[in-house]
Amino acid sequence: TPAEIAAAQRDTPVVLVCFDLLHFAGLNLRAAPYRDRRRYLAQCLLPSKHLQLVHLAENAEQLFAAALSHGFEGIMAKRLDSPYQAGRRSRAWLKIKAAQSAEFLIGGYTRGQGAREPLGALLLGYWEGKSLRYAGHVGSGLDDEVIGVLLKRAARLERRTSPFADPPPLHRPTRWLKPQLVAEVSFSEWTPGGALRAPVFVRLREDISPRSVRGRAGDAAARAAPQAANTPAAQAAALAPVTTAGEAAAVLEQLENPANRLELAVGGARIKLTNLDRVYWPAAPRAQPATTKRDLIRYLARVARFMLPHLADRPLTMIRMPEGIDGERFFQKHWAQALPEFVESVTVFSEHKDEKHRYLLANNLPTLLWLGQVGTLEFHVWHSRAQPSPEAAGAQTDYASSLAALESSILNYPDYLVFDIDPYIYSGKEAQGAEPELNKRGFAVGKRVAFWLRELLQQMSLEAIVKTSGKTGLHVFVPIERTVTFDEARHICETVGRHVMRAHPKDITMEWAVEKRTGKIFIDYNMNVRGKTLNVAYSPRGVPGAPVSMPLSWEELEAAEPMDFTINNVPARLAKNGDRWHDVLETKQSLTQAFGVDRKVGRET
Repeated sequence: TPAEIAAAQRDTPVVLVCFDLLHFAGLNLRAAPYRDRRRYLAQCLLPSKHLQLVHLAENAEQLFAAALSHGFEGIMAKRLDSPYQAGRRSRAWLKIKAAQSAEFLIGGYTRGQGAREPLGALLLGYWEGKSLRYAGHVGSGLDDEVIGVLLKRAARLERRTSPFADPPPLHRPTRWLKPQLVAEVSFSEWTPGGALRAPVFVRLREDISPRSVRGRAGDAAARAAPQAANTPAAQAAALAPVTTAGEAAAVLEQLENPANRLELAVGGARIKLTNLDRVYWPAAPRAQPATTKRDLIRYLARVARFMLPHLADRPLTMIRMPEGIDGERFFQKHWAQALPEFVESVTVFSEHKDEKHRYLLANNLPTLLWLGQVGTLEFHVWHSRAQPSPEAAGAQTDYASSLAALESSILNYPDYLVFDIDPYIYSGKEAQGAEPELNKRGFAVGKRVAFWLRELLQQMSLEAIVKTSGKTGLHVFVPIERTVTFDEARHICETVGRHVMRAHPKDITMEWAVEKRTGKIFIDYNMNVRGKTLNVAYSPRGVPGAPVSMPLSWEELEAAEPMDFTINNVPARLAKNGDRWHDVLETKQSLTQAFGVDRKVGRET
């Protein structure tokens, strides 16, 4: 139906990128040079947001660096005079990748720590004659589902001795396997010592015979691949909001070191990590293993390229728990101490104390990992950004000189309308005066309220997005153009909330007195205030089970439960499905039609 097509376009936007044209107006163009085929292709296409002509550049080194900085695996290089040769590999077309992949045999596995205790890393090898040569170990890329499959398959292949010709270096308890499982692994290059550098598990290969895995695969490709690590573009990418899979893989490889303290290299940055074996989340029900500080930093590295766009340029409030969730916890908005060079900050005027405060901005991978090192378990951000681009160019950026300057700045204009849906339906197990704990009935009614809210917003031609809070509630956001102040956004959300409440008075409350909320769902519109924060998408929560605030499609919300999403399974979900909010800053909506808000006069018309 048209509605289903529209929903699919919102939830899973698809772009057709055209790179060649073989026939045109009855002409067979396969023998024509690529420069002519591309010219015909450009004449045929009328580009739109769903149809694009593939980008072309003559400077391959610059394009390669740009591709890596945006998370792509590499580029295609084509000779302009090359014909189209169907079904044939040719030196006229080259795939140039920063990483390569090859097949390796699994000769055993080591135990891990914390959440990865059953399986930490796979021991890889290849046949050289009749000898199995050790090629290194890989732990990156293994998620809960893959580990489950591997353990089941490995149970039938266990042996008492090492299958490798030479004893591999071991740091953890090890189980040896008959080399009959084949894994595809991506890696950057071979080290001088004959091991894989920055390996990442890709998949099991059922279609590859174990006896065919011979020799050091990828040597020639590694020598041919351009090395961009020392180029200015690559160095800049290390501190860019977009984090590549390769950067994360390099971090994950270093975290395989079992030492309790280590210095982490992230591009040009260095971060001293300590107490990596400290338990941050004790073991919890539903077979949730203990989760350590190492697991937290590993999680942050794996989700960084999805999480950083939602953190970028937003003043950050940290909830730090350096001893774990059972130790002391404290909110930290401002940072007066010295900062590492890679950490960006913004100074903001405080209307309450008539002074200035420095807020941190989590704008790059080193900062995100450093925040994990200092015990930040929850990341809470403003709903506005200290960055006018792209749609508010020319907006004021003086946030610190006075209250008037702050109110006139882009930080006073939110990116979202925010509805915080908070169940006050008690399980009956809470201590006297305590907030409601998570229970299925409360969350189910909260979901029902979220759908009612979405339905009303759709009647106003506004599309909402949703995520779990990571605890008991839900956050419903409406991405908007930055044309209304926080005061106006708060008024709009209160109006919408009261309309939904009038339609469902038995289920919804907007009472500020906590004792009057019992048995109902509280819609909190007061989050639409400058300086108020909510936990950012993919932020862990400092409660048992290590849950995560998880963006969902509305279809996924129907069957979702908050504890479905933890730091142990979210990376695998993201690798499979991507970020449900990936286009949240590109799909902004105008409030003029729905509410008649006029930016020029700053009030309703």
